[in-house]
Amino acid sequence: MSVRLSKAGTTPWSAHRIAVFETFFAILPVFLLVLVGFASAKTGWLPDGAGHVLNQYAVRIAVPALLFAAMVRLDFSQAFAPPVLLAFYAGALACFVLGFAISRLVFSGSPERAVAVGFAATFSNTVLLGLPITDRVYGDAELTVAYGIVSIHALTVYTVGMTAMEFAHPDNGDKRHRIAAGLRRIVGNPLLAGVAAGIVANLAGLPLPQPIMMAIDMLAASAIPAALIGIGVSLSTLRIRSELSETLIVCGLLLIVHPALAWTMGRFGLGLGETQIRGATLLAAMPAGVNAYLFALLYDRGVRLSASVVMVSTMLSIFTITGWIAFLG
Repeated sequence: MSVRLSKAGTTPWSAHRIAVFETFFAILPVFLLVLVGFASAKTGWLPDGAGHVLNQYAVRIAVPALLFAAMVRLDFSQAFAPPVLLAFYAGALACFVLGFAISRLVFSGSPERAVAVGFAATFSNTVLLGLPITDRVYGDAELTVAYGIVSIHALTVYTVGMTAMEFAHPDNGDKRHRIAAGLRRIVGNPLLAGVAAGIVANLAGLPLPQPIMMAIDMLAASAIPAALIGIGVSLSTLRIRSELSETLIVCGLLLIVHPALAWTMGRFGLGLGETQIRGATLLAAMPAGVNAYLFALLYDRGVRLSASVVMVSTMLSIFTITGWIAFLG
């Protein structure tokens, strides 16, 4: 029996393997920059305090400039499609509930710790990893979908996490203080400020002088490299603790369950187009963001587990993301 060949003279299976390798090498530079930051911090090549300065530059200046420039030029009719947001955030909420339930029922965690676990299973790194990977693999159409999701990500997930934490221990006397601190964290988030300013400028049709936009674009161009190296520096300070089985389960929710739910809803429940499905699913496949660790620190619950999830999910994601991209095409 003859084997059907592709136009290039390879079997379909060989072509598929080639596509997987090409996908792997397409996203590899993103993770190599993370490795540069990690190695620079571990070896002392960067002086003490350099990592903090780099992270502050990325989060407070460069990435907000990137998001502002994106929002100013964004086609909102394409970006803010309710079915796309539903596919992504319904999957994220399901992972939050699953993470909470597994922590409570399987690992006998306290309600407060279970909320921190659920948050770690929900807060994926949509900005610092999701955007550059989407850009490298697909391009402008899927990137537009990603920006629509990213624009409300921190606000949505933090609101869910904070609300759940307050229900988890309603008798705590410092509840008002914690709510106020959480609200200040959200409102004062530079990424959210960049998004909000860009949306206002876009909707108002504000004419921005060319020198100002050129300066913003220069800052935006430095955002992703600086942010990725900053992630590596941050990972160098985290440790994988003894809760490895729970860590791997949460990583599975982040890297497998969330994108699977987003894809299933988009494909069979909401009738999304291929571009929308790819954009939402790939963004859902990102590992945990450092904000998962910061949320645990804010409430002093599940801190070690959240640190482990950020580190392990980031390491595993280079392989799972490759798999998802090969699956999506």
